[in-house]
Amino acid sequence: MGCPRYDFHIHTKYLGCANSTMEVPAIVEECRRLGATKIGITDHLNSLDKLEFHLHIRRDIEELEDIGVAVYFGVELNFTGCDGEFAFSRRIKEEYGFQFAIGGIHSTYLEEYDVRKLVEVQHRHHIRTCQDPLVQVLVHPYWFSKGEFDRNGWPWFNFMRVVPESYVRELGQASRETGTAIEINGTANLMNPNFGEDYFKEYKDFLSILAEEGAMFSLGSDAHDIGHLKAVREVWRVVEELGIPEDRIWSPGCGPMAGR
Repeated sequence: MGCPRYDFHIHTKYLGCANSTMEVPAIVEECRRLGATKIGITDHLNSLDKLEFHLHIRRDIEELEDIGVAVYFGVELNFTGCDGEFAFSRRIKEEYGFQFAIGGIHSTYLEEYDVRKLVEVQHRHHIRTCQDPLVQVLVHPYWFSKGEFDRNGWPWFNFMRVVPESYVRELGQASRETGTAIEINGTANLMNPNFGEDYFKEYKDFLSILAEEGAMFSLGSDAHDIGHLKAVREVWRVVEELGIPEDRIWSPGCGPMAGR
C-alpha cells in the first residue's frame, strides 16, 4: 500500500511567517490538486499575544465548502526559551478549538559554537516535546536556520553523522512509548537548499533508525508559500522508499473541521 497522502504542517498569511499566497481556500485547492486527502493548518504560536490571529484561520476553515479534502485546525508551538515551556495549555486548546498541536525546538540556544553541545540541546528538547501530553507531533528534528549560523560566523550544520546513534534510538523509543509522531518535513529537511546531498542521505538514514525503533511519523510540507506545498510529495516518496507502514503514519484522532 502506498503512503497516505497527508500534510499536517502548513502555514498561512495571518501570522506573518508565510506570504500572501497562503490563504486557506488557496491552500486547500492546491493540496487537492497535489493529491492530499488530509491536511492540517498549523500556524505558529510563539507567544500568547498572537492567539487571536488563529481565530481568522479557524473562521476560514469553517467557511470552506465542497472541498474534497479533510481539513484540521492545528497549531505549531515553539519553546519560550532554552528548557522553557510552550505557550499553550489545555484551556487554550479547548477555548480556541485547536484539534492538535505540533511543536519543537527552533533555535540552537547557544552563545558559542560547540557541535557536541548543539546536538545535545536539540536532543534534550526533542525528548521533552515527546513527553508533553499536549503535543502530538515533534516538528523538523535537526532543522536549523542558516541565518542564525551566518550571523554568528559558525560552521554550517550540514552532516547528520554528528548525531550519536544512541540519541536517534532514544528518540525513536520515546516516540514509540508516548505515541508522539516524529515529523518528516519536506521544506525544512528533505528539500532545504541550504543542506547538501550528504545531509539528505544521512537524514534518510536517521529516519530509518527511528523506524527500526518503532517510531510514529507525521508528514508535512511546512509550506510558507503556495509553491512550497508540493514538497510534501518528496515526503510521501521517502516514506515509500523507507517502507514505513501505513499504521505508523499519524493523523489526528478526531474528525476534521471541514471536509470528509
